[in-house]
Amino acid sequence: MIKLQTPRGLSVNVPETRDEDQSPHFEVHDRRAIAAYYAANGYVIVRGVVPQGDCDRIRLLWEQEVKPDCGFMYRQATAKAERHERNAQGWIMNPILNLQSVDPTKFGRFRDFAIGQILTSPQLASVFETLLGESPKIVQSMYFEGNSATWEHQDSYYLDSEDVGRMGAAWIALEDISATAGRFFVCPESSKIAPEEHGPANNIASNHEVYIQSVVSLVRDLGLEIRAPMMEMGDVLFWNSWTIHGSLDSQDDVHSRSSITCHAIPASHRFLQLQSRLFDLETSTVNGVQVYQPKNLAKMKNRVVFWVESHFPGLFYFIKSMAIKFVVSSK
Repeated sequence: MIKLQTPRGLSVNVPETRDEDQSPHFEVHDRRAIAAYYAANGYVIVRGVVPQGDCDRIRLLWEQEVKPDCGFMYRQATAKAERHERNAQGWIMNPILNLQSVDPTKFGRFRDFAIGQILTSPQLASVFETLLGESPKIVQSMYFEGNSATWEHQDSYYLDSEDVGRMGAAWIALEDISATAGRFFVCPESSKIAPEEHGPANNIASNHEVYIQSVVSLVRDLGLEIRAPMMEMGDVLFWNSWTIHGSLDSQDDVHSRSSITCHAIPASHRFLQLQSRLFDLETSTVNGVQVYQPKNLAKMKNRVVFWVESHFPGLFYFIKSMAIKFVVSSK
């Protein structure tokens, strides 16, 4: 067991062996146990959901198509169009946002495999159906390589189902995740705590840190447990939109953290953004699973917007920030 920290300084004991890990790992077919543990704890780990061959394949396509690119891509932490940021090991440190929407003319094999073999894989969809009560609708995804830390948060602050608290998410380990590689962490049973309301005082556009510190204070004041479970290639950690989570602040120079996350709502539900805006999403159906493709760069209108974002970021993001503040303040 080693002691590490979350991005805002909360201490975590991180298991290095199975014997040290407090989180059970379930098999895909054990549906009742999966559902019961998820309901009680706000997260659950399912072993071997994604075949190891598929994990190897998506990492290879990342190396061949995405990693060498010198252009702009949308990023997880900022939702902005940015170039790759690499660390000393050459790993990409600003994770990409929405694998299902990347430019198919540049990243076609990567995009197709991510959609067809990972995000809509039958085993992943089966677990989501167990947790959501119906077939999932994939609304967001991300790809991580380097050990980028993700702040303490509840997803519902940013996005959720119209039935708030019904969204689920999955973190897919594409390699064995070392204890020092910036593991995903969760606070068990925090899914029973309603998220703070998104408003002018803590809005994502200008007061995001206020929101993050409120979550950190919640963990400290309630003495919530923090777990950073062991994850092997193909394992998936599922969590609820109210569960407090993030990834640890640990810059291992030997082990990367190749992984994919995705968020899903029940297929019949509308999508809630920033606790303010409800959307009937236009989706594609792949392997019987609905997939939403925000800012899909296969479409000309989105490529035009993307070009403006990339070439005039100051003006574009100022206008976007003002729009977010208006939406949040007027809800």
